[in-house]
Amino acid sequence: MTQFVDGIAQSYRRKGRTMPPQVKEKWVSLSDLSHFLMGSDTLEDLVENASSYIVDILEVDYCRIILMDLNGRYYCKSEYSKTAPFHLNGTILEPSVAEGIYSRLLDPDNHLRLLLAHEHLTPIEKASLGIKETEKSWIIPLKIESRGIGVLILGQKGSKGSQILSEDSYYMVDLISDQLSNAIHRAQMSDQLESLSIETVIALSKTLETRDLHSASHSKLMASLSEQMANHYQFSVRETRELCWAALLHDIGKIGVEDTILKKTGPLTEEEWEVMKMHPEIGAQIVRGVSGLESIATLVLTHHERVDGTGYPQGLSGDQIPLGGRILAVVDAYSTMTEGRPYQAKRTHAEAIQEIINNSGKAYDPDVVNLFLSLFNGNKKEQ
Repeated sequence: MTQFVDGIAQSYRRKGRTMPPQVKEKWVSLSDLSHFLMGSDTLEDLVENASSYIVDILEVDYCRIILMDLNGRYYCKSEYSKTAPFHLNGTILEPSVAEGIYSRLLDPDNHLRLLLAHEHLTPIEKASLGIKETEKSWIIPLKIESRGIGVLILGQKGSKGSQILSEDSYYMVDLISDQLSNAIHRAQMSDQLESLSIETVIALSKTLETRDLHSASHSKLMASLSEQMANHYQFSVRETRELCWAALLHDIGKIGVEDTILKKTGPLTEEEWEVMKMHPEIGAQIVRGVSGLESIATLVLTHHERVDGTGYPQGLSGDQIPLGGRILAVVDAYSTMTEGRPYQAKRTHAEAIQEIINNSGKAYDPDVVNLFLSLFNGNKKEQ
């Protein structure tokens, strides 16, 4: 989109003219909207903020985004008004009369680019959309190819006898509706994939629990601590989700380790230890082969690497280890020590913290260690 804006500016220069500041501002704002839509992590964040972007770009009074659910019902996902800002975020079903309007507009055989509420709708239909007689509104279909996913409603309050947008704005409205449709579709597909992924994570966690009860409870504590770390690092929603999933499944590779080693109460022999050290690679292979979990494979693979390069399975050091892997290493160590194992005595919080501090810069990233310690500030643990 930035290249598109540059192209428009060049076309003005070829004609010996300078792009008017107000025109440039609009197209730059459209480019900003495009970047925002591409980077949104959730459908809620996308539609809520897109509605305010659109109001500012098109200089209208209000914007509503109506989406269709899996059952073919329409619901208001977001609403924003410039004169009295407000947002709706949730599943607020539309009246049946309004649904009839949306269905008519989104009918595959209907090629209307928009409906003008003041020209095409009856007073009852306008009332069902919350549009007053003194308002001028556009109702624009949101489609992916020929499939309707919702509608965009733009309105101007009290605009008697005038269009809410100039003819020069038609092209921009088309671009916005296309970008918004594609972004919403991606977000919806991502949400569906996430739901499937969550079910897969739960199923894999249950599988691990049947093999090793200690690993299951340990992973749940790790997920909780990892989420707190992600919040302190101000990770995005997606990054936080992936770190928590990796925490839950970091030991999933132990499914491939025989019980005689996995459940041994005494110290492992050197040969047994070499088998145990294979579990990060086995785990990474498992999650890499599951749709929706591919992105956490690297974190599962690297949670036993050390910043001094003496870890396993690859002997990575420093920043070669992804940040998520460095976080999991600290969280894993603390959880293991404070929970104890059949072959390892349980340690107190203070003992575990001291052990982590002693190995800061060796096994663990010092910055990660410092941030981890801050989790317990003002929250005294049993000594």
